Amino acid sequence: MALQSVGRYEIVSELGRGAMGLVHKAKDPNIGRVVALKTMRLDAYGVDTKDMLRRFKNEAQAVGLLNHPNIVTIYDAGEQDTIFYIAMEFVEGTTLHQLLAQKRVLSTDEILKLTRQICAGLDYAHSQGIIHRDVKPANIMITPSGTAKIMDFGIAKTGGGVTSTGQILGTPNYMSPEQLQGKQLDGRSDFFSFGVCLYEMLTGEKPFTGDNVTTIIYKIVNETPTAPRDLDVTIHPGLSSIVTESLAKSPDERYQTGAELVQDLENYKSFVPKRGLTTATSAATAAQSAKTLVLSLKVAGSAVPAPVAKAPVVLPEPAQAAKAKNRKGMLLGATAAVLLLGLVGSLVYYGHRVKQLEEAQRQQQQQAPSVQVTKPSDTGTNQNVQVNAATPVLNPDQEPEQKKTKGQGSPIGVSEQQHELRFVSQPEGAKVEVDGRSEPAWVTPFKAASLASGQHTVVFSKPGYARETRMVTVAAGKSEPVWVQLKLVVSTIDVKSIPPNAAIWVDGKDTGKSTPAQIIIAEKGVHTVEVRKAGFKEESVSTSLAEGQTYSFAPTLALAQGGFWRHLLGGEPIPEGKGVLHVRTRPEGATIILDGQVALKKTDLRWALDPGTHTVVLQMDGYKTAQRTVEVEKGKIKSVDEILEKQGP
Repeated sequence: MALQSVGRYEIVSELGRGAMGLVHKAKDPNIGRVVALKTMRLDAYGVDTKDMLRRFKNEAQAVGLLNHPNIVTIYDAGEQDTIFYIAMEFVEGTTLHQLLAQKRVLSTDEILKLTRQICAGLDYAHSQGIIHRDVKPANIMITPSGTAKIMDFGIAKTGGGVTSTGQILGTPNYMSPEQLQGKQLDGRSDFFSFGVCLYEMLTGEKPFTGDNVTTIIYKIVNETPTAPRDLDVTIHPGLSSIVTESLAKSPDERYQTGAELVQDLENYKSFVPKRGLTTATSAATAAQSAKTLVLSLKVAGSAVPAPVAKAPVVLPEPAQAAKAKNRKGMLLGATAAVLLLGLVGSLVYYGHRVKQLEEAQRQQQQQAPSVQVTKPSDTGTNQNVQVNAATPVLNPDQEPEQKKTKGQGSPIGVSEQQHELRFVSQPEGAKVEVDGRSEPAWVTPFKAASLASGQHTVVFSKPGYARETRMVTVAAGKSEPVWVQLKLVVSTIDVKSIPPNAAIWVDGKDTGKSTPAQIIIAEKGVHTVEVRKAGFKEESVSTSLAEGQTYSFAPTLALAQGGFWRHLLGGEPIPEGKGVLHVRTRPEGATIILDGQVALKKTDLRWALDPGTHTVVLQMDGYKTAQRTVEVEKGKIKSVDEILEKQGP
């Protein structure tokens, strides 16, 4: 039977339901106020009912003291017949979860507007010692006026997490690593959860997904999600970096307050990651388990010995084991004789095998190019030697024609002692060159062995990013990290138009921006820019952009074909709030410079302008320059008819 009332509240209708209870629209008969009434089954938590009731009441009292425009207000809480209820502010609107289901992704302006409000609410609650612990799109309500309100604030503080039996209470996709690990939480846990919401608003995807809860938890604790920009290249790199930073595993490396996050988002176009040092440390640590690439080389025709495993250390035997050893002496002696015979046979085979490999290597060297490398000499000076890059170390157990598989290959190294570097970049996937040489497998993150002691030049490169060069000194017997933060290199198109407020399209897609605006182009190459405005002819240009290049496009839009004459005949009005300027010259074909902007088309030309004073300059080869100041009136046509004067001999 459906509930008719809970406590003093009269149930009006059901608003929604979850795993532990229902949310009703209800009415408080005492004051006639409509409320949202959340009811929960206390036994759903798997803990003592009295203890859960005590914790919920304490939490409701604490959250009830919060008074903020971006937090849903709690009015009352109580218990009736093993049902705990909370009466809270009734907010009409849609949840962020529902909004994302409709639109999938939100515009940057929408994200900024929501983030300002949500972070303000979180900062206020954290200042009062309250942590939400269940920040997710379903708990963020958006009113018809665009106000964001955080729901269920603080209630999840006692329920969201991992119970002693390992049961997950809450929504795992949005939980912070420290929350899943049962650690002490503070407000930074909420900002990780909101970082997941940001990722979803920006990309339409969740950063941590899996077929089951265990997989999701593992990814949250151990894996870095794909950068938003790697999912959608139209996402600004600054936005991508901010969202990635908000999802840092360590609370110390992510945003400490909502105000800090909002400040970066508002300045995302110029954002530079501030936590590069700690990120570098984490990245270098992670790189220790990355792929290791090894390439052994042959110097001046003689083989560099392959690393020889050290003999195990033999510890002194306990005294009581001596007698047992004596009893086995005869048996060991016989075994040793057999092993000796086997060793002699192995040496004979080894010598034969080496000769086979030497012959195979000589044939291989005839086709492989040689390169110059520097090898330390016994006198401490450097000497140039010829190195055949295709020559492997002689190994009797290796087939001569064995193909190199992924994970093999390393920067050039010539040394009696081999050393190692660990290459890491943010973002990953950068190509690495060492002393001017690279291989397809040298892509970050990876470890490179077989390096010569001394200084090496390392270059990191990745499409869309600036090349980074490092001078690295390899020390004997050490494994050093080489970490870089790659700087994104993008092209920009500065688009203006006369008149302004024209839609900007790039490569056939609406950018959502209007003139004047600056458009960021992520990929170099040929791009087509179109400027469109109702009642005017479209103007477009195709240009080839290089990395880091800025291109300006400032067309003067002419009225659509026939529009001027239709206007004279009463068929088409002048655009609201505008006037029309008509410029003609004799002869035609003069260049028009209007208010300092060069029009793409030449006379005869008409276009709509804002009312006011405008300067028109007319230029044509072989004729004197003419300049006129004209007054354009709203709703009227202003004509400029100029007979150009020829220049003297």
